Amino acid sequence: MDRIRIAHFINPFLNITENWIYSQLAWNTHCDHIVLCRSRLNERQFPFDNVRCRYPSPGWRLRLDTLAARLRAQYPRAWYRHALEREKPRLFHGHFVYESWRNFGLIRETGLPLVTSFYGLDITKLPRRWEWRPRYERLFSHGRIFICEGPHAARQVEQLGCPSEKIRIVRIGVDVERIRALRAAGDRARVRVLFVGLGREKKGAEFAAAAFVKAHRTHSDLQLHLIGDGRYRACVERILQDAGVQENAVFHGLVSMDEYLRLLGTMDLCLAPSVTAADGDTEGGAPVTVIEAQVAGIPVIGSTHCDIPSIVAHGETGLLCPERDVEALAHNLGMLANDRDLRSRMGDAAARRAAENHDIRRQVRALAEVYRSIVPDTP
Repeated sequence: MDRIRIAHFINPFLNITENWIYSQLAWNTHCDHIVLCRSRLNERQFPFDNVRCRYPSPGWRLRLDTLAARLRAQYPRAWYRHALEREKPRLFHGHFVYESWRNFGLIRETGLPLVTSFYGLDITKLPRRWEWRPRYERLFSHGRIFICEGPHAARQVEQLGCPSEKIRIVRIGVDVERIRALRAAGDRARVRVLFVGLGREKKGAEFAAAAFVKAHRTHSDLQLHLIGDGRYRACVERILQDAGVQENAVFHGLVSMDEYLRLLGTMDLCLAPSVTAADGDTEGGAPVTVIEAQVAGIPVIGSTHCDIPSIVAHGETGLLCPERDVEALAHNLGMLANDRDLRSRMGDAAARRAAENHDIRRQVRALAEVYRSIVPDTP
């Protein structure tokens, strides 16, 4: 079977929090790939040879281009057109709806089929803005396939007006073997709890901190580990300091993927109290951290937000509660902190379930099948 070449719209390539997109490319050896972007970030962490970057270095031209793209919601076509003449892809894959739309003129001009992946804010936040409603309508009419990571996301996209026959569920994939290889022994004096996401309201940082404070009152062996940085760090620090438990929290800041996975391997529990933000921003599907924790055999204490319940089986691989319910979060955290055997059983079940549903090898095969359903034969 001849290989299909796909041109991916990803900008920038790549934010450190979007590592799952990199995995889709690096592991998908079933197809050939070209990345089309305006700028490039974290190149050492995300090495990829076939990247066509309009502005290899930051500067005033990139800033002006970014401002112009936001004002007209479209990228200029000429530079990408030259790249396409050299690479000759068979289809486009837009990562996030706004990347498909910003290149919509080029897509229409070339006549190549379009696949678009939804990831979160493009499901709930963007559609609230009046100017995006007709754009979604045109994309749903023209695009061939729209990919969602779970059933909740798929239902939301259908409610936005996407024909159900164009929607495909392809779950987020991770490197199962790598994550498991970094799992450290769990016989520790402290119960280590992981939280990732201090930069976005939807991560529920203040609810994670408040729940930790409540649970710590009766489980003094709890230790909170926070990865990331951003606007909610000060709020979390204040909550912990006011309760006098700041010495039981470790702020790791922004870390590399290698360091993140090493830290993940040392954790006993993962706290994921995601919420719908005031501006409508949601996870869309589920945080990748939840998937990675389950793969590592770590029970998740989370919320019934978006597709988290499709990944975390309540009472089997973790414990869930409604969004913003601090009392329930604290109760669930305390229950698992107090019962090592229960943590072990849930962790084993989580590892089995996650390996079945989220192995990157399975995901890229599913993506390749989506591509082949559009371009079945190469002349």
